[in-house]
Amino acid sequence: MQKSVWKVRTIVDEHNHELAPAIFTNLLPSHRKMSEGDKAQVDSFKQFGIPTSKIMAYMAGQSGGYSMLRFTKRDLYNYVHGQRLARISDGDAAATIGYLEGKANVDMMTSAHYTRTPDNRLGSLFWADGEMMADYQLFGDILAFDSTYRANKYRKPMVVFSGSNHHKQTSIFGFALLEDEEVRTYRWVLLNLLDVMGHKKPCVVVTDGDKAMRAAIAEVIPTTKHRLCSWHLEKNYVQRVKETEFRKVFQKALYANLDINEFEEYWKTAVESLGLQDNIWVQSTYDSRESWAMAYLRGTFCAGYRTTSRCEGINAFVKGFLRSTDSILELVHSLDRVVKDYRNNEVTAQFYSTYYTPVLTTGLNSIELFASKVYTRAVFREVKKQIKGVATLLFRGRDSISTTCVYKFSKMGKPNRTYKVLYDPNEERIECECSMWNSEGIPCSHIFCVMKYEGLEKIPGGLILSR
Repeated sequence: MQKSVWKVRTIVDEHNHELAPAIFTNLLPSHRKMSEGDKAQVDSFKQFGIPTSKIMAYMAGQSGGYSMLRFTKRDLYNYVHGQRLARISDGDAAATIGYLEGKANVDMMTSAHYTRTPDNRLGSLFWADGEMMADYQLFGDILAFDSTYRANKYRKPMVVFSGSNHHKQTSIFGFALLEDEEVRTYRWVLLNLLDVMGHKKPCVVVTDGDKAMRAAIAEVIPTTKHRLCSWHLEKNYVQRVKETEFRKVFQKALYANLDINEFEEYWKTAVESLGLQDNIWVQSTYDSRESWAMAYLRGTFCAGYRTTSRCEGINAFVKGFLRSTDSILELVHSLDRVVKDYRNNEVTAQFYSTYYTPVLTTGLNSIELFASKVYTRAVFREVKKQIKGVATLLFRGRDSISTTCVYKFSKMGKPNRTYKVLYDPNEERIECECSMWNSEGIPCSHIFCVMKYEGLEKIPGGLILSR
């Protein structure tokens, strides 16, 4: 086939358009097109929550300036919006549930439970994967959750279920989006949590004190100890009690290792001296003292958990790359990234715990070296403080009751306060009345002092938590 040949005989300049200057070339529709490589790079950035405006700035810098890009900001936003619509083309809720159910193809343990409203919309949604379930079996003795986060286009409260792992890091057990914050809704999410987790109930639940939440906990897991978040309590007294001296009083009542009688006497005396007997907040807070005062929580293992700040820390992390207009599916994708980051933190901590060789500094070298091998690095730092504390203790006597030895110690500078430690050499069992081991899961300085006097070089197995 012969190609056509055109011959130009006459040029009429008035019929021509002037050529656009070179600086506008990238703005011409005929020249604008996102390549597959550009799209892949944008998809990668969006996967990690980077805002579209920052993607544009980065790619412009990467190319040598905006004029060197093959597309405009409008093209980029149109592409991102198109991808977003494609992900939720079947409806946001349906796409979210489909995504979570699809994850089960990779992790067969992934579970998603949800409800529907009378008008057939998504009500509440709870989900957890296999690794979350495994972590809960190990560390689910302590559970913290709150529902203060609403940054999604449907304004649904988001609940983060979390605990503390063996590195004293946050371990995420699951997420939920709630229809509302009524008792029945909290009851539903707690029942589904227990169902997914093999009906293992936590020993302690830490919450911000929401009334509906507390009522649901009392109904679903009545035997679980409910601890109120100390951070929220401190925030509330600043707003509700104007007496500045009450701050020191409340903090001592909150954190000091008093026994119940000492707490009651201290509270009564302090409140009367400050004239706060009729303050409504002071009275109502005192009525719930068993949920926050250390005197009433002594001996209750909390793994160092006193606040819901870890849940709020996850919320703050999510807020860094999430907008209030984002869909549920985008929220779930963002939470997936959060989980990956937290799990990477655990892997890093495990590496340092496995290959960390400590410098022995306490003088009780055998005990310290043994502790460094059985505890993770984070827990060992706390244990080491207690071993060092042996140097501050004064020996006050030793008695025997049958096969049990009773040691008495006091701390330098506080001779009137003595602590008894019971030691049974036949069973290698050591108990201290300060209850630190029961509360924190690590031996106290009084126990280490008994080990020193008894010549023990290893911590008895009964004092090492399996978690």
